[in-house]
Amino acid sequence: MLRTRIITAVIGIPLLWGALYLGGLAWTIVFSLMGFLALYEYLNMMKISGFTPLMITPYGILFVLLLRESLADYCLPLLFGVLLIMILDLVIMYPKRNLNDMAIGFFGAFYIGFLLSYALALQVLLQPFMYIILACILTWSSDVGGYIFGRLWGQRKLTPQLSPNKTWAGAIGGVSLTVILALAAYFILPLENLTLIQLLWLALAGSLAAQFGDLFASAMKRFFAVKDSGNIIPGHGGVLDRFDSFMLVLPVLYYLLYFMI
Repeated sequence: MLRTRIITAVIGIPLLWGALYLGGLAWTIVFSLMGFLALYEYLNMMKISGFTPLMITPYGILFVLLLRESLADYCLPLLFGVLLIMILDLVIMYPKRNLNDMAIGFFGAFYIGFLLSYALALQVLLQPFMYIILACILTWSSDVGGYIFGRLWGQRKLTPQLSPNKTWAGAIGGVSLTVILALAAYFILPLENLTLIQLLWLALAGSLAAQFGDLFASAMKRFFAVKDSGNIIPGHGGVLDRFDSFMLVLPVLYYLLYFMI
């Protein structure tokens, strides 16, 4: 399993960053594909748990939210149109489909589409590629730090009912390693518009966002009674399993950068 994870990372990360380095259409395709795969996994988890999700309209919501910056004035009318279709479908298909199916499906599409839309919004800032690399560093360092510190010193559980393996030592370790790597990034990456203090604030906020994103994904999987969201990424599970933390880091990073630079 570990070997598979490493091979996937060695192959996948350069491909991902290479596409993002191209920017423009390639950037949009990467995050659109990520969003559609994540929503597919979410809807599949709903079906596994006995729900009957709407299978078309959630993708409409995802599409509108992902491209909200490009759609501009058309965003709200399109969202209303998709919502209206969902309402009509529920009325016509009732009781085969009910409010739980509609509400839970709507939330998944909104959560995934809205959070990932900030990856597209980052393109309007200066140095978007450097910032998306920074988002990856903040996310992965928090994850790795949490794992290492948790294994070495983790005794007191952080949220035993939600995620039994998470500990306070792991949470502190995640923040600590994120801050350390942010310091390294300050001297390595050409982040011309950020001061060291600003970068440290980003590291702290990013690590906390990553950990809450991971815990929230755990809550979703517990609700749907599944271990993994999918198996599309060898050794890593599903897209939601791999990018749950990253998705919540994106808006935190975007807004901090927006007000800092």
